[in-house]
Amino acid sequence: MSQHIEYQKFRRGESCTEEGCRARKFYIEDGKKFCQRGHEQFGFTQTQQDEDDWNAQGKKSRRKREEKERVETVLSGSEARELYLQCYQLILWKQCHWLVNVKGFPKELETVVRDLWGLRVSVVQKREDSSTSEGENDTDGTRGSKSLASSRSRRSAANGEERLPKLVETMGLCYLGMVLMRLNTSLGEVYKWATRDEIITEIPKEMRVKLPGHFHSALEMKSVLKGSTLYRTVQELLDFYSIHYEMICPNLNAPLLLFKHIRDLGLPVEICPAVRRLAELLGIDFSWPPTNKRAKSLSAYPEIQMISLIVIATKLSHPFDDIPRIPESDSEPTTVRIDWPKWVRTMAELPARGLKRGEEIRATDADVANMNARKMDDYLDWYQRTWIDDSNPKMPEQVLELFPLEKLPPRPVEEDDLAAKVARLKLNQNDLVVQKAKPSEGRNINRPGELYKRYRTVEELPSTARAFYELAASNAGISLRTLVNGVFRHELKVESWIVAERKKAMAVNEDV
Repeated sequence: MSQHIEYQKFRRGESCTEEGCRARKFYIEDGKKFCQRGHEQFGFTQTQQDEDDWNAQGKKSRRKREEKERVETVLSGSEARELYLQCYQLILWKQCHWLVNVKGFPKELETVVRDLWGLRVSVVQKREDSSTSEGENDTDGTRGSKSLASSRSRRSAANGEERLPKLVETMGLCYLGMVLMRLNTSLGEVYKWATRDEIITEIPKEMRVKLPGHFHSALEMKSVLKGSTLYRTVQELLDFYSIHYEMICPNLNAPLLLFKHIRDLGLPVEICPAVRRLAELLGIDFSWPPTNKRAKSLSAYPEIQMISLIVIATKLSHPFDDIPRIPESDSEPTTVRIDWPKWVRTMAELPARGLKRGEEIRATDADVANMNARKMDDYLDWYQRTWIDDSNPKMPEQVLELFPLEKLPPRPVEEDDLAAKVARLKLNQNDLVVQKAKPSEGRNINRPGELYKRYRTVEELPSTARAFYELAASNAGISLRTLVNGVFRHELKVESWIVAERKKAMAVNEDV
């Protein structure tokens, strides 16, 4: 019977299960497997085969390869710069669309910003074309000249990338459009929109993945935006348009913007003529410095000048100390005085239940450790919106499924509550303290404006003055230290004007 048995070879790595047996072949009989020496192989189960699978021993089967994900091509050179400008233009369009449809700005703002962007990008393209033509003309010559030409082309390409517009310039262009249209929107409002993640700075993933790394990072806000950076960006844009197109930016719409600041600070309307008088004495017209007179400090920018003069006018008529200053007649605006403790209570913001919008990016590890449940939820929601990309996860899906994330709705837009500001202003008006006027009659009486106190550093500010300075700095989009410095500089200018006027009066008296 052995001659009718069909032997088969063990597969590579297999052998008889009987210890010590060196059989290399096996056969199957009655559904059981035996080696050629008759040892039964345990653990074997015969399955029924179809007729199509008959004599399929030795048939090769190939495992299907997993389909590879489509890898997007990362552009370089002029194509990368062209895509970068397209992404930049898309962000700028989204911001204008948001300003017009959400914030209620005039439709013409989009046209003005588009024209400004057209002038800006035309200069960039001219520079790229000139650098490309120079590289082509320098390709002929000796080996040394070729290396020199290549190094020049590399330097020109690097310089061209440095001259490309930055992300922060989108907000500067929108602000310039508002200034050209004479709108009463301050740069501090634009700064608040940016820090609260209200203004749009996102681009589609299909465009972002094709950008090189340095262009990709240039379209992201990875650090806290400073108000000083935004002010300097606007000044650089004005210099650009002045040099290339001889464009002169108009002055700020001072009357409306001044009234808006005074309303938001809860001050009496009598501060307006005082600020205008101070601006006239110091020769301030609330215009951006021209190109040939670059501002050496932030205090030379018009909006910082305006908020600094508002602080000085407030300190002259409503000082923060308790020294009585009696007006000479009832017609003077200083017959009423602000009750600063009540002003602080009225203007103080109500404590937020969750995390205040705009503070997420400033949070430290210690702040996160001390957050309550509501603030922690707000912080993690902000982190998910800002840093987590669901379309391109960096971890396996099996791990991500253990920690599912719900799709978050878009954050609501914080509307400017004009009614609340007017209500606070009325409360401050009701809390004004009336001062009875007294003529001098030879007595030594302290008058309004006398015993004026200057604060050179933040540490010198009393509690009420610090609260007022902080609110004014927040409305202007600058730091408290910058405002203190700007106010102090303008106070020195006022003192210099007073000294000059006294010298003129003394010279006139000597001539008489």
